[in-house]
Amino acid sequence: MKTIYSLLILIAVITVGCGGKDKIKPSADSLLATEAINTIDAIRTSYEDKNIQGLQNRTDITSVENHPDLNFETAKLTFTTRLVRITEEFVIVNLSWQGTWHTSGERNLENRGVADLVLQRKTMKLTGIEGDNPFLVPMEK
Repeated sequence: MKTIYSLLILIAVITVGCGGKDKIKPSADSLLATEAINTIDAIRTSYEDKNIQGLQNRTDITSVENHPDLNFETAKLTFTTRLVRITEEFVIVNLSWQGTWHTSGERNLENRGVADLVLQRKTMKLTGIEGDNPFLVPMEK
């Protein structure tokens, strides 16, 4: 009988403890980091789909070396976010990436690297890439 009462008390305590309706609101930095990661995912999708308009809407890159290279038949990129840094002007997303590109020469090219994707904080546009640029088709060996 003591076992049944103990079990009922345990169930009651767990029910009361887990039944809270309080929702924790994410911080402003958390929301900003989530928005940055979603923006980078949209840029990746636009790149894979060769959606020039989508890339132009989400990037503000002036240097030629950081401009996306669309010289491929198909591309598949995988991003793994490692760290998000937030400054007054920028949101910097550090990620590791892997990519496979199928070119017109019937070749599959693979590459991987680590990069900091720099987004303008107010506009959430990609303004720079530091490190290994995931949006460049690798050179054939």
